[in-house]
Amino acid sequence: MTKDIARNIAEAATGMQDANKRVSETSQAAAEVARETVGVDRAVGQMAEDREQVQNSAVELSKVA
Repeated sequence: MTKDIARNIAEAATGMQDANKRVSETSQAAAEVARETVGVDRAVGQMAEDREQVQNSAVELSKVA
């Protein structure tokens, strides 16, 4: 009986270690997604600025023509 309890505790501990490892991996993946999202947001902002510059240039060119 004592051996069964000890085995069950050991199995539960192993299960908890596995769960903790998965939580850690998930957390790391979420952090990477957040970093990539920030990068995409910056790129979109730069594209918006570039679009505005192109539009302003087109307006200026149309005035010359």
